[in-house]
Amino acid sequence: MTKFVLFFVLIGAVLLPRQLFGQDPVDSLRSLMKQAGEKRKGELNLELANYFLAEYPDSSIVYSGIARTIGKQTNNHVLVIRSYTVIGEAYQRQNKMKEAISSYLKGLKLAEKYDEKSLAGTIYNGIGVCYFYLSNPKKAEAYMKLAAQAKKEANDYQYYAIIATNLAGLQIMNQSFDASIKTLKEAEKTLIKNKQDEYLATVYNSLGAAYQSVQPDSCLFYYEKSLDLAIRKKNYLNMMNAYQNIGDYYLDRKQYSRAIDYMKKALQTNEHRPEDHYKPAMFERISALYDSIGDYKNAYHYKKLETEVRQRLFSAEKEKEIEELEIKYQSEKKEKEIQQHKQEIEKQKNQQNRLLFGAVSVFLIAGFSTYLLFQRRRITQQFEQEKLRLFENIFHEIRTPLTLIEGPIQLMKQQGDAVYREELALMERNSKKLISLVNELLDASKLGKGSFQLHYTTGNPGDFIGNIVNSFVAEAALKEIRVVHTVHDFGSSYSFPSNALEKILSNLVGNAVKYCPPKAEIQVESRIEENKLIVRVSDNGPGIPKRELKKVFRRFFRGKHDADVSGTGIGLSLVKELVDLTKGTISLQSSTSGTTFTVVIPVETVQHATEMILPNEGVPILLLAEDDPDTAAFSMSVLKEHFHIIHAKNGREALDLIRENLPDMVLSDIMMPEKDGIDLLREIRSNELTNHLPVVLFSAKASPESRLEGLQHGADAYVSKPFSPEELKLTIRNLFTTIQRNKEAYRESIQSEKTFEERIQSEHAYVNKVIGYIVHNIDDPEYSVNELAADMTVSRSQLHRKLAALTGFSTTNFIAMIRLEKAKDLLRNNEGNITEIAYKCGFSSQSYFTKSFTEYVGRSPSQFIKNQ
Repeated sequence: MTKFVLFFVLIGAVLLPRQLFGQDPVDSLRSLMKQAGEKRKGELNLELANYFLAEYPDSSIVYSGIARTIGKQTNNHVLVIRSYTVIGEAYQRQNKMKEAISSYLKGLKLAEKYDEKSLAGTIYNGIGVCYFYLSNPKKAEAYMKLAAQAKKEANDYQYYAIIATNLAGLQIMNQSFDASIKTLKEAEKTLIKNKQDEYLATVYNSLGAAYQSVQPDSCLFYYEKSLDLAIRKKNYLNMMNAYQNIGDYYLDRKQYSRAIDYMKKALQTNEHRPEDHYKPAMFERISALYDSIGDYKNAYHYKKLETEVRQRLFSAEKEKEIEELEIKYQSEKKEKEIQQHKQEIEKQKNQQNRLLFGAVSVFLIAGFSTYLLFQRRRITQQFEQEKLRLFENIFHEIRTPLTLIEGPIQLMKQQGDAVYREELALMERNSKKLISLVNELLDASKLGKGSFQLHYTTGNPGDFIGNIVNSFVAEAALKEIRVVHTVHDFGSSYSFPSNALEKILSNLVGNAVKYCPPKAEIQVESRIEENKLIVRVSDNGPGIPKRELKKVFRRFFRGKHDADVSGTGIGLSLVKELVDLTKGTISLQSSTSGTTFTVVIPVETVQHATEMILPNEGVPILLLAEDDPDTAAFSMSVLKEHFHIIHAKNGREALDLIRENLPDMVLSDIMMPEKDGIDLLREIRSNELTNHLPVVLFSAKASPESRLEGLQHGADAYVSKPFSPEELKLTIRNLFTTIQRNKEAYRESIQSEKTFEERIQSEHAYVNKVIGYIVHNIDDPEYSVNELAADMTVSRSQLHRKLAALTGFSTTNFIAMIRLEKAKDLLRNNEGNITEIAYKCGFSSQSYFTKSFTEYVGRSPSQFIKNQ
């Protein structure tokens, strides 16, 4: 018990200077620096140094150095002393004790010069801790005595109590029990004299520890005094320590029942504090107590609780590390940008000076001319951007009333009123034309700003093109125009930019229908050649005059003979920009006998199209970590029928293969070179990307203690060597069946009648994090797998395997499922018409939404509404 108390107090004393911060502290402090005076800047730099102290001591040293410089410039000796103190602590954390003591001594010299006793006490304590780590307890004790005296003289009783307990702990280490008791008694006397009894509980706890070694019967008296004070002051940390110390006291006397009672009280007290490393330690001690009395059920129960809490704390620490790494990255990035900006300014100044001294008159004329050109270009660019922004705002404003027009039309059509059927059809056609025109203008605006993103679809391009062409058949029939689509055999599935291809074909075929005379013929031909999709749209219309051929792709250009046909002059320019965006080509041939457009777009062959649900992607992957070649060969022969097996010869190699392949299951030996099975298991459970993997340990260690150790570190099963092949196969098969059952349960939950939030909620935090990003961006049609992978900071393939393992969905189809489940709720609650809901759920058009919804639900959106 003595060792435990000493360790806690030493560490607590070292960590006390660290400051607490809220969200995004670095940006907040930098923002304050911009407005602060010189003296305040020094304080803010020191706050930054304290923030980075625990995790990034190098950064802490840099900011402390800046604060020290400002302190010297402003004659602020307190700031200089504090800066030396933080630098000393930063070096101490890097185990550079020589540099730490050097910095502390510089601060101490100033503190003694200006009679800053409290700061001197802090520095004495720091030097004492350094000598403690250098295994020189005598020097450590000497400096701790100076620290305690300085804090006492400065009336800094909180730190005085802490340093006194540090000093007593060192004296206990040196077997000077009487000296330690004397130190603590003096601290007790001082605190009582100065009415500082709120710090007495810590001293009494340490007195109990000191007496435990020389007068065991007296230690209980001080532990109970500490407990009484802590209860009165509601000091839950000291209450918890006192209960635990009393529990240890009864444990030493083999009074297990009373020991368990006090340990449980310590655990209950800890519930009033934020969850930290004390809780698993207490679970561990209670488990050991139950084990001592042969109550293995409770021993296992508390060992399991210990493991769960340690995993939670470990995950929280990892998340914190990731957040702090991101903060550090952003800080370093901003520093580099500032430095780069300064260098660029300096470089420009040097160039200007050289030019100025070379030819002043020529430079002035050229500079003035350049300035005018630059201003003209900048003003032109600003004007173009403002014009695009204005147009886009106008288009969005137009789109809203159009949606409100189309919605009532749909409702009126559903009511089946035959009186106005033709008028409703006319209104519907024209509202769709207006919506199409507005969408076209918005696309042109996005292309102008460079914000249009390609969406790639996997499937048969011929079927996709056929659907687009068929959508113009009815319109063409009104002019008795014949539309023919010729499809060559595509052979396999391809990945192609579906949103761009749809707009390109719709414009080309739509223009052909618009400008061809009655009884004309339009031919659309599509084929694949060397991973290039070639689409040819031909008609036998009047053609385009030769002098206009080079102008048709300009925005807003319209031919002289087009005056009788309505249009904006945007369509073909949009087609050209979209083709360029796909890195394809478009060519045009025209004569008086007709016009032919040929579009070539790069595509990629896909061996297997992704299904909506992926209950099993072929043979599951099992990673086997085993250093013995004979055991590895035998294990592989037992399991190869049901698994694709990847073999690693040690834990380090296994970890690399797991990160690269993300298998479905891990089977690992415990005793291995470089990294053993327990360390491998810890790495797997601590990584957000791999913590879901089921892990089976097998080992020649067959004792209950070895099994318990493996299970407490998060193993899903433990198989002893020599093992039965059937036992190994059944163990792994049962685990795999449980995984499949969990996927099925999630799919069943999605199809339940619960609310959207309840249906999509998963038991896995990782899946819920993914869902959070999708829901946050659900109305953005541009949000796809790439954006989601970037938000989750993993590769597309890693995200795909992780999601497939936890839910049975591919990433693409998981995004689609969330959008469509949200749409079901909106339709069920009548929160808009079909078009509005399509846009709210991130679908770029109503037709695409209707097609996707029908395939997913088995009913069209309108049928879904009627059945509610």
